[in-house]
Amino acid sequence: MISAPSHQLLSNGSKVIVMFLFALLLTACGGTDKITKRSSSSKKTGRSSNPKKKRTKVAKVDTVQWKEVNTDKKSENAGTSTYGNSNKKDHYNIAMLIPLDSREYNNSGKGNVRMINYYAGAKLALDKLDDEGANLTLTTIDIGNGGTITTKLREAQSADADVIIGPYKKDDLKKAAEFAKKEEITLVSPWIGLGSKSIDDNPYFVQLKPTALDHYQKMVEHVSQNYKADEVVLLTQEGNRTDANRAKYIQKLARSYYRSKERKPIEEYVIPLDSLKESRMLFYDYLALEEGESPKTKVFMIPNMNSKDESFIYGAIRRLTAERGQNNVIVYGMPTVLDSEKLTFDNYHGTSTHVVTSSFVDQKDRDVAQFKSRYYDTYGAIPTTEAYEGYDMMLYIGRALVKHGSGFQFNMNHDSKGLLQSTIALYPKYQSDDENITTGKKIDYFVNKNIDVIHFKDNRFQRK
Repeated sequence: MISAPSHQLLSNGSKVIVMFLFALLLTACGGTDKITKRSSSSKKTGRSSNPKKKRTKVAKVDTVQWKEVNTDKKSENAGTSTYGNSNKKDHYNIAMLIPLDSREYNNSGKGNVRMINYYAGAKLALDKLDDEGANLTLTTIDIGNGGTITTKLREAQSADADVIIGPYKKDDLKKAAEFAKKEEITLVSPWIGLGSKSIDDNPYFVQLKPTALDHYQKMVEHVSQNYKADEVVLLTQEGNRTDANRAKYIQKLARSYYRSKERKPIEEYVIPLDSLKESRMLFYDYLALEEGESPKTKVFMIPNMNSKDESFIYGAIRRLTAERGQNNVIVYGMPTVLDSEKLTFDNYHGTSTHVVTSSFVDQKDRDVAQFKSRYYDTYGAIPTTEAYEGYDMMLYIGRALVKHGSGFQFNMNHDSKGLLQSTIALYPKYQSDDENITTGKKIDYFVNKNIDVIHFKDNRFQRK
């Protein structure tokens, strides 16, 4: 067993994270099967009535273990269902199946930088949980080093995991969900979702990424609360079947929120892609003003979430920026709007851009500033988006376990604290809308439904 104390780094960049985490944790043994982060104290979750003795703060350590894992070990959870009930204990085991690609790092000096930053953020959350009195053990299983997902899941099971985090690939996640249901172990998917077509009657599956349908619902809800139906235009691409199907769903939502009997309560504008490159006014019918007419408000919804639609999103917003005139033009978009490298502050400002997203870091927030400082002090680098995600995920799960036990998803629908990026609010997804929710017998899975609407104001995006 090798202990690797934490060191402060002197240089910047994600490469530093790679060198720090892998050089200190992995290369000392030439590779590893298991990385465990343990609480630095043996304190229980219960409170003592006696005053705490002052103790010396010691550096957190990671212990690197090289050993064969018995994948034939039977689950201690088997045969003891906790469906709908939390199993509270003094200590919890968490297994994270994450593609760090440590073997690739050992061979070539390259690893999965995004996931390494994610892991770095999760490690800082463990330190905070330790300070809060949590008694947790994290077993990190690198699923980027080959081996079947079945073997990796048995490895997590051998670690007596109360919660399994991951894996990353969709096919692996499907198998992991089946495993979690059979063994009655909570499986948290922080990176991708599966949807009802892939998950059936599985209350042990927890999806932290809200679905696309939840994003559409939030967009229509927010628009309907602030603007009249005749002020709204839904933009779609000509000849795009996905856009056409999405438009039908959004119109269905609009009928509900606007309490309308119209088949299409909001107007649709089907845009030929070639027209985005033409010089004529593309939005003349919506933005042109008659002589003496006062400027008007027009809301344009662009619900495209796929990165392949970036050209359409950019082209539409660019043209709206140029053609808005004196009108009050508001664009509602999806997270892809934030990811675009082509859109500028002028575009965001000119269209009063609103973005529907489940993940947003407000750099003016005090907690965010403190995390950035702590992250830099630890790793010598500025936190990436993945670092924030890893921190929020681990902090959320750790607190949920301490408060509610291993079946925390059954108690977390209205019980989430604000994190650095967002608030996680779990709700059960039922097989049908009219399912008797008091029975809990037909839950497909649990999903995070918290979605924020941010808008561009004072030269930055901020929550409404």
